[in-house]
Amino acid sequence: MKKLFLLLLLVSSFSFSQDKNSYEELLEKNPFNSMYPEFMAEEAAEYFDEFNMLFSDKSPIAAKEARLVAVAVSAALRCEYCIAAQVEFAKNDGATDEEIKAAIQIAGEIQRFSTLLYGNEFSWDQFNKMIGRDNE
Repeated sequence: MKKLFLLLLLVSSFSFSQDKNSYEELLEKNPFNSMYPEFMAEEAAEYFDEFNMLFSDKSPIAAKEARLVAVAVSAALRCEYCIAAQVEFAKNDGATDEEIKAAIQIAGEIQRFSTLLYGNEFSWDQFNKMIGRDNE
């Protein structure tokens, strides 16, 4: 019985050590993996890799344009961390300061128009006429 207990203890400590090592490897691979609880870090890292394909050659949107969208959304959400990261990534993908400013301006204008339309309670009929959409 003692041997069985020692064997179980050894196996469990070995697997715990392996889990710690794999978590450390995930952190070395990408420091953003530290945002996730350790128990789900591996799955979250896999998702993060999949998500980042949106900014790759596999995406239907070119990387620079995708990053400009991310900059605009980050600004609209007022996420300081997101803005800093996405501006840096956009520049790395070839975006100019003027393109970044334009993306942020677009986000601001969409937010402003949304407030005006919502606050003035435009009906769908009024709105569709304003944008030139035929009512069905």
